[in-house]
Amino acid sequence: MDAAKPDRRKKIALWVLIPATVLFVASLLPAGMMILFSPMAFDAGPKPGIWAFVILLLAYPLVVLLTLAATWVSFAKRAYRLAMWLNAIPIVHLIVLFVPIAK
Repeated sequence: MDAAKPDRRKKIALWVLIPATVLFVASLLPAGMMILFSPMAFDAGPKPGIWAFVILLLAYPLVVLLTLAATWVSFAKRAYRLAMWLNAIPIVHLIVLFVPIAK
């Protein structure tokens, strides 16, 4: 029964990691377009909130790529639960990026 447990965890991890990888890589294209237009955020003058937004926006591709690399390395080392939790980092980054805009 113990031998079936890692196989089950591996399948669940694959069902989570593959779509997440595809979605995060696909999200890099709109992020790149937003980065191209980020200098226009300073049209009204530089403010601390705008600087934070632009820095977080510029960091998004780096966060996604590093997180995906760490995710698949941890999957290869059979740390399936860690791999799935690492996928939450870009989502948290997006929430931190867009919550101040919603105010």
